[in-house]
Amino acid sequence: MASSSRFVRHVKWWFFVLPLIAAVVLPAIPNRQLFEVTDVESQSVARTLGDDRAAAAVDTTNALFRALFVDSGAVQATLDAGGEDDFDADGMHAFAQNWAKQFWMLVYRAVYRSVVMKTWLLGISLLCLAATVDGTMRRKIRAAAAGFASPLKFHLAIHALLMTTGSAFVVLLLPVPLVANCWTAPAVALPLLLWIANSST
Repeated sequence: MASSSRFVRHVKWWFFVLPLIAAVVLPAIPNRQLFEVTDVESQSVARTLGDDRAAAAVDTTNALFRALFVDSGAVQATLDAGGEDDFDADGMHAFAQNWAKQFWMLVYRAVYRSVVMKTWLLGISLLCLAATVDGTMRRKIRAAAAGFASPLKFHLAIHALLMTTGSAFVVLLLPVPLVANCWTAPAVALPLLLWIANSST
């Protein structure tokens, strides 16, 4: 029960609490450049995927962002929520407008990074499937030979798996340039952790 509770806390923290905090707090930083897709990031995508696929990623991002947030009226409604700025003596309207603009820049970049990350998903999925099957077979062979399985190793691998997946989710919102090759790290870590978890149960 305690381990299940810790598991739920990990899921809540990495997939709900931390992204929510980032989405609310980060747009308040008074530096517009932190929320742009930098030349470093876009050039790394072009070097890794090629110019054609990099351009396609931008087109896909624009189409998704427009369909999900612009055409639905969400962007305009957020920008209009502050009302008129004629009596903005305390600067709150300007702050709210700046926060909203940077929030949507943050969302746009997260969508862009998700589109780029999708390039690795098929390979990661195949590696994870192979690691799961191989780990399970190894566990069965060990069990047939009356071998010992380590529950501690299993729990550590599961928590590390959650942290790795959660980190990959949170990194979409980080206000720093993200080179495309960084997705190689979870492509290696996730199958390895899945293999450890399945071979240790």
